[in-house]
Amino acid sequence: MNKLLLLLLLIPNMVIGKTCFIHNGKNAYSALQACNDGDQLHFYLTKFGSKSNDESKPTLVEIKNSYCDLGFEANIEEEDFKSTLTCTFKNNL
Repeated sequence: MNKLLLLLLLIPNMVIGKTCFIHNGKNAYSALQACNDGDQLHFYLTKFGSKSNDESKPTLVEIKNSYCDLGFEANIEEEDFKSTLTCTFKNNL
């Protein structure tokens, strides 16, 4: 019984990866290199001044194609001052 309980406590830790929060900036590339395949990636892009959704979407699509596991769903959410890409991390480079 104790072995079964221990196994039930360990399985989620073996399956679930960590979460990588990346903010677009000059250190974004090195921060992406610290993520491991299977981690949950949250990539934030802050829009200042004249940046619109039309300008931020190609950047997020490029990140998605390079750093997301395309076998899983990837979401891009756009708000007034921030766009967010959420996906399962996989380094496709």
